[in-house]
Amino acid sequence: MSSITASISNLISSIFDVVRSIFATIISALDSVLAVFTNLVRSIFDLMSGIVGFVLGNIVIIGVIVAAYVGYTAYKQKNQGGGISKKRA
Repeated sequence: MSSITASISNLISSIFDVVRSIFATIISALDSVLAVFTNLVRSIFDLMSGIVGFVLGNIVIIGVIVAAYVGYTAYKQKNQGGGISKKRA
C-alpha cells in the first residue's frame, strides 16, 4: 500500500514539475524577446551616434560640398543652363 501512495505522490510531483517547467520556459522566452528589443534599441542609438560623429568629424568637407553645389546651381540659374548658345538666323 505504501508503494501505491509513493507512486501517486511521485506522479503528482512530476505533473507539478512539468507545469513549473512550462511556466519557466514561457518566462524565459519573454525575457529573451525583451532582450532582443533592448538590444535593437541600443543598436539603433549606437548607429545614430556613429552617424552624428561622422557628420561632425567631416563638417568642413560637407560644408565645402554644399557650398560648391549652391554656387554651381546659382551659376547655372544665372546663365540659363550655361551651355553653348546657338544663334538663330
